[in-house]
Amino acid sequence: MKKDLKKLSCRILFVLCTLFLFWLYFALKNPLDYVDQDAVDCMWMRNFADSSHNPSYDVVFLGDSLSNCAFLPDFLSGACVNLSLGGSNPILEYYILSRYLSNNSAPRICYISFADQSLGTCNSFLSTSTARLLTFSEAREIMAEGERLGQNFTATPPYSVWEFYCLSPRVYQLSLLRGIVTNRKESNRTRLRHADIHSGAYMQPVTLPFGEGVSTKDSFYVSPVNDSYIRKTIGQCVSNGIPVKIVKLPSHPSVSHTEKYRMEFRDYYENLKADYPGIEVDWFEYGLTEDCFVDNIGHMNLKGGSTFTRMLARYYPEDFAERVPQQGNMSAGLEEYSSLGFDSLQSEPSGSLTDIFDE
Repeated sequence: MKKDLKKLSCRILFVLCTLFLFWLYFALKNPLDYVDQDAVDCMWMRNFADSSHNPSYDVVFLGDSLSNCAFLPDFLSGACVNLSLGGSNPILEYYILSRYLSNNSAPRICYISFADQSLGTCNSFLSTSTARLLTFSEAREIMAEGERLGQNFTATPPYSVWEFYCLSPRVYQLSLLRGIVTNRKESNRTRLRHADIHSGAYMQPVTLPFGEGVSTKDSFYVSPVNDSYIRKTIGQCVSNGIPVKIVKLPSHPSVSHTEKYRMEFRDYYENLKADYPGIEVDWFEYGLTEDCFVDNIGHMNLKGGSTFTRMLARYYPEDFAERVPQQGNMSAGLEEYSSLGFDSLQSEPSGSLTDIFDE
């Protein structure tokens, strides 16, 4: 009886090990076959930050999805790169910048811009493990910092950290199955190519907005862990001699801000500027029309992104002088926009940005 149980146990173990080896084969063979597009963006970002670039980039943009579609290097000097990520936060952007600086010379300027939601909350960073954007040691470091500041990082689904980094089937099985059914390889390759030719920015040529309703923002809040990593990022820039400009992007015309919000915004950044006297903070409250957005959250369409980017170059001529040499892929990005039916003349700015701190 004991021998039979032992044989049965060995056979079950053999089958499980075989199945797990098959799982690892498909999971490791080519992640582009099954990962979603957010993971593809992380993969591109990881590869870009871990590579050395020549010529070097003079301007680096950090932020989340709002930044990713607002700062378009194609319409700037060409020596700019957008290192923003959809769903990102100050934590991830700190590590992206760290890795970039370890492989490249320091840029002349660093722009930082996050949506209020990215500052006030802290979504789990574990989902980026599918693209190995963060190392396991970096993940543990983040969790330790969160614990120190009372921030509880929760994964969705709520699995342990090691499962994300050890390719646990519980975490990746649905993604892998969807990839097999839908054949994501070609669309993911297209996504990587898009990031390459647009220097990290992602933009669709949407010209009509969707979403309705009026929104009033009554409070501005930065969570302790996000504040910690904003300060880490600024400190890293200061130690590398990189000036920092923090930009709050123009809002959708349907969004308004109460006086309480404005006071909390000013108080936070005045304190930050007191600790780091060299940084600059600008809030361009409005400046773009409704047809420049795809939603009232603030995501810009191609018209909005190109218009805002050109207005930005007018506002900061010292950072985007035409004498800066263009990267070789800049023309390719403009040609792709043109092939999609986008006429750059429709985004020629008719006005200028207004910074509330200058009022």
